[in-house]
Amino acid sequence: QYKRNKIILVKESKYQIHQALLCYTCEHGQTSLLPKALIKDCLMAFASQQTNPSKLQKDVVATFQSLGYGVNEEVLCTKTGYSIDAVIILKNSEVAVEVDGPSHFIGYKPTG
Repeated sequence: QYKRNKIILVKESKYQIHQALLCYTCEHGQTSLLPKALIKDCLMAFASQQTNPSKLQKDVVATFQSLGYGVNEEVLCTKTGYSIDAVIILKNSEVAVEVDGPSHFIGYKPTG
């Protein structure tokens, strides 16, 4: 049984567990057998990662704002723990916008 005071996991390990759990549950529709406390700890670690918006992302947000749209930046998706770059507020709905410019792919080194 998982007990927070018995098992010590570095945050990068928690990130990996969380991402594997997302694949297992969301993409494959399986139910996790992991202890709920471990699932929560891994989600909280993953969701607490600091974001660093790129210039491109800031420019995209500014463009939507200049067009008169309301924009919420770096919105936490409570289901996955991922940060959504921008949520554009429309009349009766919201649209998630993910801005992935070259900096997301050039020289990228996985951390988890």
